[in-house]
Amino acid sequence: MKGIVSSNSLLKQVEAQIEQGLKAGVRENYMRVVIAGMKFALKDGPNGILAKLKSSKDPVADIVKGAISVVGLLRRAAKGAMPGGAMVPAAMTLTLHGLDYAERIGILKVDKAVVDQATQLFAETMLVVMGVSKDQLNKMTNKVHGLMQDPAQMAKLQQAPEPSQLHPRGVR
Repeated sequence: MKGIVSSNSLLKQVEAQIEQGLKAGVRENYMRVVIAGMKFALKDGPNGILAKLKSSKDPVADIVKGAISVVGLLRRAAKGAMPGGAMVPAAMTLTLHGLDYAERIGILKVDKAVVDQATQLFAETMLVVMGVSKDQLNKMTNKVHGLMQDPAQMAKLQQAPEPSQLHPRGVR
């Protein structure tokens, strides 16, 4: 994709980073999801999803949740045939397109703080969608933090065998 056709260079940069991070086999499916999501958001014109942003009390939250919901609806319509690797980046790109639209109609000025807010909300919402509770996330974060604070554990990790030294199933 060529990215957002916008005057907002920050949104263009974020979308370019998302697309650069895509694996080769995911790009085509990602593009299909983004295009289908945009069509879905624009259908019904003035009564469509994007048009409803004009009356939103929290446009950033509505954009994030709407983008994730649209991808979820598309996945259900595809009867599970949508590759998971394309879903999350496509939902984030749809979020960026929603932010761009909100800026174009004058309900939001998109700057780094807004993109950061949207990204944080996106991550939190995706964790809920994937069934990871905040408690589980905190436990994982604390475990990783504790591991990083333990010099002996860090030394063990640094001495771990290279993946090429492992058996194909991950067992020696």
